[in-house]
Amino acid sequence: MKYKAIIFDVADTLIDHHPNYAKIYGDKVRSLGLEVTEKAAREMHKAVYTAIGEKMLKVLSGNPRETPEESDMIRNKAALSCVKYKSDMEGTYLQLMSQMPKIKQEMCVISGVFETLDYLKEKYRLAIVSNYAASLADRLRELRLYEYFESVIISDIVGIEKPDTRIMEIVLNELNLSPSDCLYVGDHPLDVLCSKKAGMDCAWIVGDWGKLNDSIPFKEDYIIKNVSELMSIL
Repeated sequence: MKYKAIIFDVADTLIDHHPNYAKIYGDKVRSLGLEVTEKAAREMHKAVYTAIGEKMLKVLSGNPRETPEESDMIRNKAALSCVKYKSDMEGTYLQLMSQMPKIKQEMCVISGVFETLDYLKEKYRLAIVSNYAASLADRLRELRLYEYFESVIISDIVGIEKPDTRIMEIVLNELNLSPSDCLYVGDHPLDVLCSKKAGMDCAWIVGDWGKLNDSIPFKEDYIIKNVSELMSIL
């Protein structure tokens, strides 16, 4: 076999959040009288994730971390960049800019994930590297996912987040494997950047991205629509 371990991202890879950013921001903007199509709502979702990724790159380059309020504003600006509004609605737009919707999301396991993990665990060592709050470990246990993984590396616990390759070094040390032994699976362009920069192959769940951001100087090794497709390529 080409790989000894498969390392996974979590959000939008193994689990979905409900409601997602498309629902949260779409409903918020509609409540203030602006028109938001379903396509625009999906673009909002993508724009917010892109903004979060760009923020991570800036911090990695030495820029200071934003305050929670500044982070909220970054997400709002990203979402609202997808909204068309009339000049006489400027006040409504500014009102929304200053109001971060209360995000209360539930986790659920994506369809096909359990079947895929059952298949893979017979052939590979499995691990997780995720940018997430420390509470993720407990949520994975509640969802009956934690037991599949030999190593679970969570950014909030180790103090390093993707795309900083040091977070990949942690999991490699725990597994006692070299980068070439591992395939990383994630949905964000920064997952491709981090894993490839660390020397791993990467299976990118393309989702609505369409193509990698021009700022990513690497190419994915596999493009898949969901983790279930791993069973056909591995």
